[in-house]
Amino acid sequence: MSQRYQKEIEEILEQVNEEPPAASGSGRRPPPWETARAQSAGRRGSRALFRFTIGKVMLAGVVLLLLSPLLGGWGLMAPAALGGIALIIGAYVVYFTKPRRQVERRWRGQSIEDEPEPNGLLLFWRWLTRG
Repeated sequence: MSQRYQKEIEEILEQVNEEPPAASGSGRRPPPWETARAQSAGRRGSRALFRFTIGKVMLAGVVLLLLSPLLGGWGLMAPAALGGIALIIGAYVVYFTKPRRQVERRWRGQSIEDEPEPNGLLLFWRWLTRG
């Protein structure tokens, strides 16, 4: 499958009179975290630290729950524990109720999603629903 894409890319580059990229001998690509770090190095700002995500809310709930015994001396143990539990449950509910984006990946008007191989149950279901 990737050879087909490589061939199409080379054809496109030939059409625009550019040299196709030389295949490296090792075939090694940099790890994703290195490329992501290089791309985001210039775009870092203070907004990224204060962005609320479900993971951060759940982590805050766990931290609050773990710190609640230490806050017992000031009479804040029960409210801290309840707040931590509420944050964990809230993040859990939001995670599973948020709709997933289903984006069909296409290349030149054709879907490039891999179709799952039909198993016995799927074949039987298709046979049943065909009528």
